[in-house]
Amino acid sequence: MPLVGVSVAIKGTSSGTVTDAKGVFRLNLPTGEETLIFSSVGYKTQEVAVAKRTNFLVQMEDNDAALDEVVVVGYGTQKKVSLTGAVAPVDMKAIQQLPVGSLSAALQGQLPGVNVSGGTGRPGDNGGITVRNPIVLAKDGGTVRPLYVIDNVVRTEDDFNVLDASEVEAISVLKDAAAAIYGARSNQGVVVVATKRGKAGAPKVNYSGSIGITDAIRLPSMMNGYEQATYLNDYYRTQGKPANDPLYYTQDELDHFRNNNYNWLDMAWKPATLTRHAVNVSGGSERATYYAGVSYNYQNANFDNINANKWTFRASTDIKVTKNLRAGFILSGDLSQRRMYYLKQGGENAENDMRGLLYTSQFNPPYVNGLPVLQPGGNQNNLESFHFFEIQRSNNYTATRNTGLNVMANLEYDIPFIKGLKARVLYSKTMDNSFGKQYGTRYNVYNFSMLGEHRHIVGGDIVGNPIQLRNGDQIRLNPGYVDSYQFNGYLNYDRQFGKHHVSGIAFFEQSERRTDMLAGLRENPIIGGLDNMRYATGAQTAEETETEAGTLSYAGRINYNYDDKYLAEVALRYDGSTNFAPEYRWGFFPSLSLGWVLSEEPFFKNGVSFVEFLKIRGSVGLSGGDATKPYNWLNSYSIQVGKGAVFGGNSDRPLGVVPNNIMANRGIRWDDNMKYNAGIDAQFFRNRLSFSLDGFYDHRYNMLTALSSSVPLTVGATLPSENFSIVNGFGFELSLGYSDKINKDWSYKINTFLAWSDNKRIRVDVERGKLGTYEDPTGRSTDMGLQGYVYEGMFRSQDEVDRYLEANPGYTIFGVVPKPGMLYYKDIRGPKDASGQFTAPDGKITKDVDMDFLTPKEDNHYNFGFNVSTTYKSFTLAAVMGGSFGGQAMVEGSARSRARPTVNRPSFWTDHWTPENPNAAYPDPFYEDSYSVASSFWFRNSFSFAMRNLNINYALPAPVAKNMGISSMSVFLVAINPINFYNPYTYKTYQGAYDSYPTIRSFSLGLNVGF
Repeated sequence: MPLVGVSVAIKGTSSGTVTDAKGVFRLNLPTGEETLIFSSVGYKTQEVAVAKRTNFLVQMEDNDAALDEVVVVGYGTQKKVSLTGAVAPVDMKAIQQLPVGSLSAALQGQLPGVNVSGGTGRPGDNGGITVRNPIVLAKDGGTVRPLYVIDNVVRTEDDFNVLDASEVEAISVLKDAAAAIYGARSNQGVVVVATKRGKAGAPKVNYSGSIGITDAIRLPSMMNGYEQATYLNDYYRTQGKPANDPLYYTQDELDHFRNNNYNWLDMAWKPATLTRHAVNVSGGSERATYYAGVSYNYQNANFDNINANKWTFRASTDIKVTKNLRAGFILSGDLSQRRMYYLKQGGENAENDMRGLLYTSQFNPPYVNGLPVLQPGGNQNNLESFHFFEIQRSNNYTATRNTGLNVMANLEYDIPFIKGLKARVLYSKTMDNSFGKQYGTRYNVYNFSMLGEHRHIVGGDIVGNPIQLRNGDQIRLNPGYVDSYQFNGYLNYDRQFGKHHVSGIAFFEQSERRTDMLAGLRENPIIGGLDNMRYATGAQTAEETETEAGTLSYAGRINYNYDDKYLAEVALRYDGSTNFAPEYRWGFFPSLSLGWVLSEEPFFKNGVSFVEFLKIRGSVGLSGGDATKPYNWLNSYSIQVGKGAVFGGNSDRPLGVVPNNIMANRGIRWDDNMKYNAGIDAQFFRNRLSFSLDGFYDHRYNMLTALSSSVPLTVGATLPSENFSIVNGFGFELSLGYSDKINKDWSYKINTFLAWSDNKRIRVDVERGKLGTYEDPTGRSTDMGLQGYVYEGMFRSQDEVDRYLEANPGYTIFGVVPKPGMLYYKDIRGPKDASGQFTAPDGKITKDVDMDFLTPKEDNHYNFGFNVSTTYKSFTLAAVMGGSFGGQAMVEGSARSRARPTVNRPSFWTDHWTPENPNAAYPDPFYEDSYSVASSFWFRNSFSFAMRNLNINYALPAPVAKNMGISSMSVFLVAINPINFYNPYTYKTYQGAYDSYPTIRSFSLGLNVGF
């Protein structure tokens, strides 16, 4: 069959052509002794020596490189063509150059069924990964995060995120029964990582670095001082205040605010920088190879004195000791530091910097004559008097420093008397140290006499003495130490018997983990003193916490492959965990997966020419979840002074052991999750088009649940979790890819995916009074939609109110007779009767009674990705785009609330109802009780679609690089969050709360050099 568009190039030159519709090409050759290079998407590249020939035939061979790709799985690797489970490998080339602070953030938008939240906001925010539809109902240690495994050793999420992409060889996400090989810790999926190792050959050195700038995609839009004062005047008018009431802002004050506005956030916010550098070297001989690498990442914040940085290093060697014995050694470490403000005033919350800056009224200046202003009317103990700039100037901070060291050694021995059998042992030791410090002081602010007709303008003389505000007023130290190890012994078997390929692994795994944490505190640090406990005069306390835990596992797996057509995998794991009582400590976790490669069948090969590969696969397996607080099966006690027994008279009471108010549950065990998955993988049109479809069903039972709603109120103790709930999860994941060449210089690739997931609660804890009502969650998803009131309209005039009351006599809204400027809602039901059932609609809107679930879903359950890349000669452009839909967004509660003289609100409130503006978009500010509730009035479209990153790369031509004495060089420009295609909000960016640190956009320029 003739092939059109095959690229034909003269080796060593830039000259070439392409074949026509008949597969024919014509090319003038200088000597006739040249070598031609033939290449086309879906076929192997071939070199053909011309040897003076003027006419010859070239037979192109299918390129199954994508199918021959090896991916990491649990405790090993497999060819992609042989996978029978839902295993998603990461394209490492797509994330190598991304200037993000964590691997989690780098994976955003890369894989179907793998969701990443956060990671591109405040420095040090790593983001979080979830796989498919995670569910947790326990209160003690439950997690929706997957298990992380690095080089066959179970590690923490922080260990994963501290890795630099330059030191990672491969990442795979196990989404179905493929995760069951990890037993009692695998119910939320598994992220498997293989780091880079040395390769035989001359030393190769690679450097990758970038520097960039960051800024907010968009800062929230708040009312300016003039707008807020006008808003408050309208509020007072509806309230009925007389025209001369001093609460009103007079015209001279409004004119002053119009010309003197103080946007505290704009004053504090500035562009920031980020940088990343990584260098590594590898090489060796056939007997020994080595790899070493170091990386550095730094990002400062858009507020002064906030930053995050990390260093990592990794060194490994693999040695062939004898013909049958090999040894490997890895030494790795990291240092990460993060600094934020210590914000205790108004309650400790890392987001109080943004909230304080946003909520502060913009008619109030931060300083008058260089002195900090106490916000007029503010409560000195909360955010209303929060002075960001003075806390910043006082160097109040929360800082963390973490250091980690991991040593790993392994030995592998080929057993000579059994062909294909290997024995291997692995030992890993991890030592982590953490040090946290919080420093909060008192700081001075000043009262000033007020100017203006009604005394609303700050700027007169100082009144009284300075006022001290307390921002925690303490120094807190939190040093900690974590010591853990893992020891594995393996037997691996791998043999080919004609068309039969059999492989297997049997192993044991033992691990222990010990922590020792100290919490020390001293109050009243001296103002102006050092940030050291010696410079504090108040009470001093200290508390130490130690924990220890361990696991022991026995597991095995057998893989069978007949002629690359019939595939099977069986795995078993027997897990024991000290989290549970001895009689409930052990669990058995089996799994089975099967695959059938139809495209290898003779009837298929001969009958379907446009399909190169077609595989059907299915899996079932039992996973567990043991992420709960250890030793909940034991009663706990505290030692207290003066609580001991009294023997005779009034003698001093010694130490006493007092039971804590927490009940033990000896019968608890891990969550169970029976995972089912069915999938199809296919390649079409000479491997140009790829297709993958997975459908999954997770039956979660014995779920650890914090029962609080369905127990008597008179228990008198905190109840432990119980294995109670049943929740079924389900969904699908569809992926499509297409790659091709336009000509010999221009190629492109498109990858898209669509994923959906949901769940159904079969048995759960139901709150008292909700059983059998519209709020009963039984038989419904954990996402039951947005709950609120059904908005029917806004009263625009008194005539409209009168007509409505005539048609609906007695109608009230939360006990208030309707007024112009109020929102009104649908009457759904009446109060409960004596039997606890709701009655028929009663013509009134009653708080809580007339609420309903307004939408099928709140969250977006559909996620999609659209990733494209194209290469033209030495230039490559790649874009990762994605979004979600299917839910319903709503304006946040704080944005719905009214503004006050001491609290600002978003700018949309400028278009509120007044008699002069009856067609306003928003209600009269005075009727807060009626409009601040959740209702369909506040709905916004939850659809999101954005470009997550854009990478433009130029690679220096190989001959030019060679002349420069280097093997390769490229320069690149990377943008993170460069474009948002849709935003339903007028006052904030499309994701995250408006009063939290905004999502960041960055632009970085980088360089890659290989020697």
